[in-house]
Amino acid sequence: IKINVMKIKIVFCFLLIANIIIAQKTEYQTIRKGDFPEGVYMTLEDVLNKKPSSTDEIYFETSEKYDDVNLPEKAFFYFKKNGKKIKFPLAVSHKGEMYFQTYRKYTNKKDKGYDPDAYSRFCKVTIYGRFIYFEESMRGMFSKFALGAISPVTYSINGNIKGIVLDLENREFNILRDCEDLNNFLKEKNIPEFECKSDIYTIGDLRAKIDEINKPFQ
Repeated sequence: IKINVMKIKIVFCFLLIANIIIAQKTEYQTIRKGDFPEGVYMTLEDVLNKKPSSTDEIYFETSEKYDDVNLPEKAFFYFKKNGKKIKFPLAVSHKGEMYFQTYRKYTNKKDKGYDPDAYSRFCKVTIYGRFIYFEESMRGMFSKFALGAISPVTYSINGNIKGIVLDLENREFNILRDCEDLNNFLKEKNIPEFECKSDIYTIGDLRAKIDEINKPFQ
């Protein structure tokens, strides 16, 4: 009888631990491409609720090359009915793509010293999942784009192109400034840290890392 009781206790503990692990795996809010209805999203609350503030028709302008399948990574948006530029909303959903602009109001407090080098410009989300990821060029930093240089994926993580994640749990944007900052972010999220040197770790490497983290949630 004692042996049976012990077995029952062991099975109970195992089930309890399994339930805790399952709960931990499913507690994260995730976002997939196509989750957002077409329209303009004024606030972060609108984004999290997936409810656009306006569904008026819009169009975009950009100097970047693009096609109907792959929309530009950065663009300025306008309302079709009056040609008015969309300046203040946080995000835009257009033709299945989600675009964000960088707002200090919603940015982690340690990142508030960073401003984009062009205001009211929206950046396309390139990775979805537990974290939404996009990239922006920051003001006051040397820009290789001005020289028409090589692809930004080869730039180091501490250059002017910054990877930005929307942290759904903390309801804020986090600018991943360098390797130390990236590892601090991973540690806060109970994600294993890794050896990383900012001068050789590139934006391409960062994209791959965020994509790897997001895979189970896509």
